[in-house]
Amino acid sequence: MRKRFFGSFDTLVNEMGAKYVNNERFKPLKDDGKPLWEFKEHAHRLYCHRIPDESGRVTIILLDGCVKQKEGRTKREDAEIQRAIRYYHEFLNER
Repeated sequence: MRKRFFGSFDTLVNEMGAKYVNNERFKPLKDDGKPLWEFKEHAHRLYCHRIPDESGRVTIILLDGCVKQKEGRTKREDAEIQRAIRYYHEFLNER
């Protein structure tokens, strides 16, 4: 699984930095998922917080992940996003 996500991680960290957005592989979540971002690789999802700096580099805080079971958004996926948001708030409180 690590190899599957390596391309997105590498592009984000070593090539494009804060400019990297790819609707197929790395994009911001909308609505209830804000301010999280999502790495996608087939049915696998990793939810994260993206922290850009002044130089254009990005720090990524991985929060949670899941494997989609069906087409479209499911209650399980929504629950995983809400869990990631809770982890995000815990991160902010500890920071």
